[in-house]
Amino acid sequence: MKRNLLSVAMLAGVIGMLATGGIAAPPSFTGKSTSPSSIKWHNDLKAAHKQAAAEGKPILVVFGAEWCGYCKKLESQTLNTPEMSRYINENFVPVHLDLDKEKKIGSILEVNSLPCTVVLSPDADLLGRINGYQTPGPYQKNLATARQLYRPAQTIVPAEAIVR
Repeated sequence: MKRNLLSVAMLAGVIGMLATGGIAAPPSFTGKSTSPSSIKWHNDLKAAHKQAAAEGKPILVVFGAEWCGYCKKLESQTLNTPEMSRYINENFVPVHLDLDKEKKIGSILEVNSLPCTVVLSPDADLLGRINGYQTPGPYQKNLATARQLYRPAQTIVPAEAIVR
């Protein structure tokens, strides 16, 4: 019950932010160009939300900042590995936000330290949170745990509706 109330509050806050216009995200905190095997970061949370709902995937929001050394380390040593990029692109709709530029969203999602990764369902249910830097193995394990909590709604067809 408490999780549902938090989800509704987070969804209302995020939707409110979306209604005021697109939310831009930096493509990288390292300043490096992206390669073809890199994560397909969204620069608009509203578009990411629509894609997540359409594809039935959770939203992966990575918060960082230009001045944050561990954010740059997370990106270069964990997120930009070919295996992690592939895993994230296949299982999530990824969004990269600069906390200094997106303070309201950070406040709504209770981001208190950097780097911070938040995993949300397309309905804004909190599925997981990773605070701080992690190497690829533990980071992927935590993402997998959050991903397993998401179960998209399935259409239930009554037995009598099935033609035999």
